[in-house]
Amino acid sequence: MPIRRVEQDGKPLLVEAPIGNETVQIGVWRAQVGKVPLFLLDTDVEGNPAHLRTITDRLYVPEPDKRLRQEIVLGIGGMRALKSLGIAATVFHMNEGHSALVGVERIRELRLERQLTFEEARLVARAGIVFTTHTPIAAGSDFFDPGLVWDLLGPYLSQTGLSFERFMDLGREKPGDPRGQLISTYLALRLADVSVGVSRLHGAVSRRLWKDAWPGIKEAHVPIGAVTNGVHLPTWVADEIAGLLSDYVGRSWWELKADDPAWAGVDRIPDEQLWTIHCELRHRLVRYSSTRGGEHLDPDALTIAFSRRFAPYKRATLLLSDRERRSKLLTNTRQPIQFIFSGKAHPADQPGKALLHDIVELARAEDHVTFLEDYDIDVARHLVQGADIWLNNPRRFLEASGTSGMKAAANGVLNLSGLDGWWDEAYSPEVGWAIPSGATLDRQGTDDLAEAEALYRLLEREVPGVYFERAADGLPHRWITMMKASIRRLAPEFSATRMVFDYFAEAYAPAARRVQQLRLLPDWGG
Repeated sequence: MPIRRVEQDGKPLLVEAPIGNETVQIGVWRAQVGKVPLFLLDTDVEGNPAHLRTITDRLYVPEPDKRLRQEIVLGIGGMRALKSLGIAATVFHMNEGHSALVGVERIRELRLERQLTFEEARLVARAGIVFTTHTPIAAGSDFFDPGLVWDLLGPYLSQTGLSFERFMDLGREKPGDPRGQLISTYLALRLADVSVGVSRLHGAVSRRLWKDAWPGIKEAHVPIGAVTNGVHLPTWVADEIAGLLSDYVGRSWWELKADDPAWAGVDRIPDEQLWTIHCELRHRLVRYSSTRGGEHLDPDALTIAFSRRFAPYKRATLLLSDRERRSKLLTNTRQPIQFIFSGKAHPADQPGKALLHDIVELARAEDHVTFLEDYDIDVARHLVQGADIWLNNPRRFLEASGTSGMKAAANGVLNLSGLDGWWDEAYSPEVGWAIPSGATLDRQGTDDLAEAEALYRLLEREVPGVYFERAADGLPHRWITMMKASIRRLAPEFSATRMVFDYFAEAYAPAARRVQQLRLLPDWGG
């Protein structure tokens, strides 16, 4: 792995974090990602007893005791690692609730260094904290019983000037309830000055979900905004498509903003050239699939990909609802259609694993359906570059953002998705198709049968009609026009470049200015 242990004075750097009455030693590793250093924390170091060495063994453990230990290492240990590395950060971005203890450790640091009261330190710390919530459901947060919090954080809290009950109230849905659990998202929201969701729709969902953090404020005024996710285009766009964009948009096309007139160059790409490259990418996907069990795929069929984590809300098996209509789709020799599925379920997600089993069984029974095992970045790259359609049919309001469709769209792959997450703001008829839903914020709940009917209707009538409509030159010009619109409109709008600019303009720079105004930065030159 391209990582190395961080050393100081010729020895591996170790920092400490308190866990109850114990102290855990934390090693630090460094990976260089372009110009950006990424520091990784590791408790599997000599000197730690066995039960502390395993804290960082795996992510997203379900046991609350292990989870809180991980959050102590990440939040408290992470802040102490930065300090030991000499990184004098003043703006901190907490990504999801597991990082909320960053805010508490920042308060402790400020009290120690500046001799501030707790409330003064909280005000200064808050000015420089940005928080992104990712979960669209309350159950996606971490919940910790008061007794567990007392056991693992009680001695540490005494160093912050924060009483145990005051700390618990920062993370309780209803402050003052002695039985209320500590909820990581509430804690992060109350410690941050800027909070956002990961798409416009998710921002609205989050304002409803977490409005109790600001009692008495109308939902529309709850201070949770949105910065829609984006993807790193050079990683996901096929070299052949990237070459076209270099020729017709500019050599640094991935750095251009969405409103840059250079993006109009996409429309000048010759239809034949774009379609030839796309067909080559589809053929490459079919060849790749054949090495992983997809021997019966047709390189010229309309190829629909579904690739993601197999969680129940993503409804990977929505197509299985009508066996007769599915069979007609798959056996239509005049307009051949095939499906490629891939993905994994969380080891503890039994319903997700059951869905995965159903898809694997379908792939075994149908020649025009295949499942690619061992899903990883290589599989994902072949799929988002070589498919014709990217299928996503989550239950509305449960897909916070979704990024796989962004990767596909940047390659000219057309999206067929429910109006959730990023697609709710990205969709227009010129770039893909939307599966209609009757769910609204005021009337949540999804009619699976009705949406399956809508999906079948699109697959039977609209999508193949555009794909198989060929002009005298053999090209599907309407389809190619949609491909160009997808690249021109969606690639820059849903890129990591745009996302980082948004975070800088809406969160990081204002936070740095607030910190400067509080005289924590002697001279900020931003």
